[in-house]
Amino acid sequence: MPRFSGISVLGSFLPVILILFLFGCGGGGSTKPPVVASIVLSPSTISLNEGGVATLSATALNSSGGTIVADITFTSSNTSIATISSGGLICGGVWDASIINCAPTIGQGGVGQVTITATSGTTTATATVYVHEQVDRVVVNPLNGCVSMGQTIPASASVYSTSAPGCSPSAPCDITNTVGPISFSANNLTVAAESSGINPMFSSSTNTPTYVSGGTITGTKGQTCNLSNFGVAGSSGIDPTFSPATNSPTYTSGGTITGAAGQTCNLSNFNGVTGATATVTLTAQNAIASGAHLTITAEGSGASSPPTTATLSNGTATCSGTANVITALISTISPGQGVVGATATVALTGSNTIATGTQLTVTASGFGATTPPTTAMLSNGSATCSGTANVQTSLVGSGVFTAQNPGTTTIFTSVSGVNSVGTPYVTCPVISIVPHDAGSSNISFTLTGGGTQPLIADVLDSNDQHITPNLTWASSAPVAVTVAAGTGSNNPASLTGKAPGTATITATCSSPNCNVGLPPQFSQNAITATVPGTTAANIYAASTSSTTLIPISTSTNTAGTAITLPFLPNSIMADPAGANIYLGSSSGLMVVNTSTNAVTSQAVTGTIVAISPDSTYMLLSDSAANAVHYYNLSSQTFTNGGGQTSSAGYTPDTKSTEWVSGSQLATGTQVQFFTFVPLPNTASALGIGAQGGLTYITGTNPNQIDVFSTCNYTQAQTLTANSPTLVQAIPNGTGAVAADSPALDIVSTPGTVNQGCPITTSSTVTAVDLGAGPFSAKQLFFSPDSSYAWVISDLLELLGLNLQNSTPVAIKYANGATGLSGGITLDGSQIYVGGSDGLVHRISVASAADVQEIAVGLTDANGNLQVPNLVAVQP
Repeated sequence: MPRFSGISVLGSFLPVILILFLFGCGGGGSTKPPVVASIVLSPSTISLNEGGVATLSATALNSSGGTIVADITFTSSNTSIATISSGGLICGGVWDASIINCAPTIGQGGVGQVTITATSGTTTATATVYVHEQVDRVVVNPLNGCVSMGQTIPASASVYSTSAPGCSPSAPCDITNTVGPISFSANNLTVAAESSGINPMFSSSTNTPTYVSGGTITGTKGQTCNLSNFGVAGSSGIDPTFSPATNSPTYTSGGTITGAAGQTCNLSNFNGVTGATATVTLTAQNAIASGAHLTITAEGSGASSPPTTATLSNGTATCSGTANVITALISTISPGQGVVGATATVALTGSNTIATGTQLTVTASGFGATTPPTTAMLSNGSATCSGTANVQTSLVGSGVFTAQNPGTTTIFTSVSGVNSVGTPYVTCPVISIVPHDAGSSNISFTLTGGGTQPLIADVLDSNDQHITPNLTWASSAPVAVTVAAGTGSNNPASLTGKAPGTATITATCSSPNCNVGLPPQFSQNAITATVPGTTAANIYAASTSSTTLIPISTSTNTAGTAITLPFLPNSIMADPAGANIYLGSSSGLMVVNTSTNAVTSQAVTGTIVAISPDSTYMLLSDSAANAVHYYNLSSQTFTNGGGQTSSAGYTPDTKSTEWVSGSQLATGTQVQFFTFVPLPNTASALGIGAQGGLTYITGTNPNQIDVFSTCNYTQAQTLTANSPTLVQAIPNGTGAVAADSPALDIVSTPGTVNQGCPITTSSTVTAVDLGAGPFSAKQLFFSPDSSYAWVISDLLELLGLNLQNSTPVAIKYANGATGLSGGITLDGSQIYVGGSDGLVHRISVASAADVQEIAVGLTDANGNLQVPNLVAVQP
């Protein structure tokens, strides 16, 4: 039988003694004791083996919900089955007089359900105790199929005793119906969890649920705003990747600075982030330009909203004070998910005002939360309201085991200290994502600069249920068009036009925040959005034999001030955000900031073959190490895959990458590197479809184009080809184009592919002879609006193909030059190609002519002119 020391028992009586002392002293004065309005017992149900001991906690509350000191007594409805001490210790049997030994009644005589009543004055509260025979084994009963997001999981368990009288390991006794309610949990609480909704009762002790701040409110005193879409804020550090689209993370203003242009200040103590540090470059004596880019040196952690201040300290300059900053947070997975179906109202206290700490009136508590929500959307009540509110909320105490985000995990339970073995469980995966205009089925838009376009995504799971999972929205050209996810029952997002150009917009459900541990589901279609106008950007020309980089502005089309590189480059690529130009080398990665032209280096070697759509990751092929480096540009760390490659790509959500080497397709994710899939031939190149669902791979021996389903890397189709080499996906999601001298092969895929995994939608291939004779393709790219495919080859002309009418185009280079390397501006109007004559040729798409040759003057260490065989166009 359990025994408890005198010290333990004394400790349990101390609160009661203290209460008696407080109310028994006073020397002749008298104080009226506070009135107990309610008593909260925790836990409300207890499961005990015969002879087991547990503690029941009792808290007295006043009418405002505040905790007060009060005398509380306990009684048991059946003292032969369970007794309780004055300190709240429950015995699954009978306590001795000293409350040290708990004497059980073994067998069925000691089994039963007992009510424990806590009393203070006239106020009472009850808890239920289930006393049962010894639990020796717990088994979660198998589940059939999957459960849709937001629905209750019909989990059940069987509980057995093998040690009670008449029971044995070979003949266990089923005692399930005696142990009381059985709760469940999961190894991944983002997939399945005990969930609940927001508490509809205001509590002054916890000050929840209350409104804090946020949103745009127009109204008068006495009017109300509605709140809905209660969500959970994440916990993360400041984003180390600068984004011109969000203008963050950037420095704004503040502090005392002494220094000169080119010197730096350190920033630390970012508000809300633990351990984050950064530097910022001075632009003049005692000056930091508003909007200057922060260089994040440590991301930190712990933030739920972007920091707005940081402390200045010495860098190479003398800095002190506090800086006001605009920052973005690293995207992380919250430990839980928001509340489904919760709504509330909040009263305005004045015109355009909601007072901090104002009580919410909860009109629907909802369900689905695993942690208290911290944000909610404002909408119209009797006032005009919009925006997001920061809220303090508490959860309804009684939760249910609920399917959370789509994915797989194991679920388990425990009773009386015995844990079950985990059982596989699936929240039904997403099998269909169809993004479109919020008000129609449109998937193609023209935006003005600063203009917006609302989108929604129709999302179905494998049970054919409409759900609202955590989708990853992405833009292929965030410099032109950004996309931001919203919250709501129709999976909303919003496009914003930023600068002239065309972008492809996709929505993906992929691990670790959607379809957790399951194959990803890509958009069945892609959205295109165009901002009309003329692009203003820079072209960068370099040579593998020169340590000089020459910028060319599209506004002047003349060579700018030369930039000195620390190493000889072997490759060049611009990131999609337009913030940096990267040059690979055998000595290190060179990073050129496009705003300042400052050059830094990072300790990773190889030839750059791909940069992720969110500008965070890079693949480099290192021939010296015979390895492909999967490189994190922010943390400057990498994981290696064996072999080498000259062709690689990322899926639109950045979560997965692929590259080919010999007769293998290598695949990897942010959490698993790498898996190798055998190919039916020797691969030449690959291109990942614009919406992500299909991968197109060219190969020889035999000569063919293979189409793979990206979600599980199974071969969907084999297309006949002559001798295909380079291949790229068409930006609008309608297939791919492969270089197949003397032709281009147009692989036509329907704009909307089938739902689920794998993708089996059939493609067709059409070879179009370009009429220029045999050629060796060096580079293949598209006009951003998908109107043309362009090929730089060993011929004396730039080859093109109008994809609308399959009409070839051949544009001769001036001076009898051949093209070496180049790219197209984001507005699709101009192509810049480094030529064998040492000049950069500007090609006008509209006139189909070489309209200008720009001298860049690249030289080697001996002063000899070198050809610009590395050219990149800034998005």
